[in-house]
Amino acid sequence: MGFFDFESAEREELGKQPIQGRGDTLQALFDHRWFSFALIMLMVAILARIEALVVMVAFMLVVLFLAWLWSRSTLRGLLYVREFPYRRFFPDENFDVQIVIENRKLLPLPWLQIEDQWPVQIGPVDELLLARSEDDIDTGFLINTYSLKWYERIRRRVPMTARQRGVFEIGPAHFLSGDPFSLFDRKLALENRYQVLVVYPRIKTLEELGLPLKDPFGDRRVQQRLFEDPNRTMGVRDYSPQDSFRHIHWKATARVGQLQTRIYEPTRSQRTVLCLNVATFEQHWRGVWPAMLEYEMEVAASLAHWGLAEGHSVGLVANGTLAHADQPFRIPPSRSPDQLTRILAPLAAVSYFVSTSFDRFLIEESPRLPWGATLVLITPFVNEAIAGSVLRLRDSGRRVVLLGLGKAEPPPMTGVITYHLPVGEDEPLLPPESEGEDAGETEAAQAHLTPRQRYLLRRAQQEDGRHGE
Repeated sequence: MGFFDFESAEREELGKQPIQGRGDTLQALFDHRWFSFALIMLMVAILARIEALVVMVAFMLVVLFLAWLWSRSTLRGLLYVREFPYRRFFPDENFDVQIVIENRKLLPLPWLQIEDQWPVQIGPVDELLLARSEDDIDTGFLINTYSLKWYERIRRRVPMTARQRGVFEIGPAHFLSGDPFSLFDRKLALENRYQVLVVYPRIKTLEELGLPLKDPFGDRRVQQRLFEDPNRTMGVRDYSPQDSFRHIHWKATARVGQLQTRIYEPTRSQRTVLCLNVATFEQHWRGVWPAMLEYEMEVAASLAHWGLAEGHSVGLVANGTLAHADQPFRIPPSRSPDQLTRILAPLAAVSYFVSTSFDRFLIEESPRLPWGATLVLITPFVNEAIAGSVLRLRDSGRRVVLLGLGKAEPPPMTGVITYHLPVGEDEPLLPPESEGEDAGETEAAQAHLTPRQRYLLRRAQQEDGRHGE
């Protein structure tokens, strides 16, 4: 499937081993030049036999040496742990995180400051507790200060809330400490120690979405119908005049000497595949409409929850990619107890990157989808190309349900169930300077793309241009 490994990320624990590094010297009030100057002053005082100056300089050297020695060990033997009640949440869900710091050595810490990098979307209930980053408006720092005795442990509780769907990395943590006089400060960053939190899309009822409560996809009237699955061949038999030429088994025909027809395995189960169009605008150069993408993820999550509750086998495909990946993903239909989690996890991680146009994606993905499954197409817009692909799916024998999320109502199509579920927010206005092919992607879209995704996006735009010609 090629996307982010949520399970291994959730098992990643922070701070199981105490800090071993000393850290880098930072903001030292005294450096080697002061030591050299103090030694010269001591020699001059000894030669001049100025006892008061000798005592004063010797005392200063002792203090500087002890402070320097103290600072070298101040960050060693620290244990820092974030304890979460669980790692997966829904929007507007509140929870408590326990911040634990332990000093596992004889040397006390007069002062210690920890700056923990934290995403705003799943941060403290009191937003003032998070110091905002100047480089990234979506990132802040949870700053805590401590004074630890030898072998002392301090635990603090911070109320948190999940504000937005997504997959969020907590960390790294930056430690700042030093000697009691703050003459030699040390800083250390735990770059490789972070934790991952997942916020699923919000789940709504069919009534809240505006769908009929009974049989929204027209499945029940065909529930007992037996479908022939062309992906599963049971055997062959002699050809009959009513058989389609598409079902002829040519290799068996050549071997036997007369026409042979494939016998397909029948299937009766209700299967639903949610097909998502991650592109929020018809014109790719208009960038991303974040509110529309969030609404689309909510619709998909709600339909998956309803379908599994009704006993359907539900699957998921999309023309988008996940965070930490650049390949499209697919979840095969299943009714297993953990299927909802398997669907919600990628819905939480869907990024703004579009791998290919939705009309092309439907035609290319159709052969991989189980025969007899209801294809529920969820798209922010329905243009002529998408409508053409929908009709091709219908003509090939697919059962198609089309859900349009944009302000424009999807066109009616014979044999296709259509619904209009418009997003509650108005469409962003088109900037005057954005017209034309050279407008490029918006800054919001670029900020969420990896270099490989930008390369794939340019290739997709070039292919769209060739098809347009």
